[in-house]
Amino acid sequence: MAEAVVIGGGVMGLASARELRRRGYGVTLVERAQPGRAASWASAGIIGATLRDESDPQSQLRHLSRQLWPGFAAELQDESGLDPEYREMGCIQLATDAEELAWLRQAGAHVEDGEYLDSSQLRQLEPELSPTIPGGLKVPGGNVDNRRLCRALEIAIRRTGVRIITGSEVRRLTTSGGRVSGVETAEQRLSADLVIMAAGAWSATIDGLAPRPPVSPQRGQILALDQTRVGVRHVLLTPGDPYFVPRSDGRLVIGATREEAGWDASFTAGGIAWLLNRAMQVVPALSECPIAEMWIGFRPLSADGLPLIGRGALDGLFFLTGHGPSGIAPLPGSVALLMALIAGEAPPIAPDAFDPLRVRR
Repeated sequence: MAEAVVIGGGVMGLASARELRRRGYGVTLVERAQPGRAASWASAGIIGATLRDESDPQSQLRHLSRQLWPGFAAELQDESGLDPEYREMGCIQLATDAEELAWLRQAGAHVEDGEYLDSSQLRQLEPELSPTIPGGLKVPGGNVDNRRLCRALEIAIRRTGVRIITGSEVRRLTTSGGRVSGVETAEQRLSADLVIMAAGAWSATIDGLAPRPPVSPQRGQILALDQTRVGVRHVLLTPGDPYFVPRSDGRLVIGATREEAGWDASFTAGGIAWLLNRAMQVVPALSECPIAEMWIGFRPLSADGLPLIGRGALDGLFFLTGHGPSGIAPLPGSVALLMALIAGEAPPIAPDAFDPLRVRR
């Protein structure tokens, strides 16, 4: 049996370990802390909402993932017994002034299944929206509860025999004759025929990678309100953020800042004030809601904003990292593309834009 090591226990690492095991590999996943407790734990889990132009290199990846999400979530629930709460309630991109409204109308003309909503139609769907919001565009989509997703993935792969090593940081990749031979941690060496680099914002900290991925942490401050008495029902998005994501437990996730602050995990008065002020401008009734939780996440941001998915410069080395603010949405498509490239199969989408070797060109 071929042996694989997956570096990183976020959703990308967990889901790739799951697929490798399904394809017959012996799989060991090494996580520096606890599985699913870094950027994946901090994510809002928004699925499907985008107004980006189809010329965006990630458009095919988004479309592929959008098609795969329902089946992926259902399979994961069957395997783990835990519902990741993938829900398609719809996403509404809001305009907060006349200029944004004009842009929204123009962008909406190119969005498949988009529905323009005037002020009165908006308030039929979301009665607590501010009367100053002039319009919006409803698009298909919704969200997944990212924390339940992380736990469901962990349960599923443990049940299939994936070995998970926690609290152990991979220090370097080991090689022999131009191909990977395994990894080294502070405690041990692990042999492998295949290594997947899926360490998120920590991907550039590991020695021996070729190429060294140009991935850095982008801090995001996020909070959740108890909106039991308000009841926002759709994912709401505003230009430049924040977004509003309702959970089935009565919380409303509001985020997120995008800050180049290194590994500083501090909350800032300005960041939290910006989130709260913007939230109350969009939904005034939120001013009476208790703050349920605040947290920090470090997005793995690549130098050009595109993820790294595919083969490295060493035989047996593959990358699955650098997804940045796109978060969990491209998960199933990213894993499907990676598995096709590992197996030498026809890729489901054009892989060139995500080629990790582009950073050497």
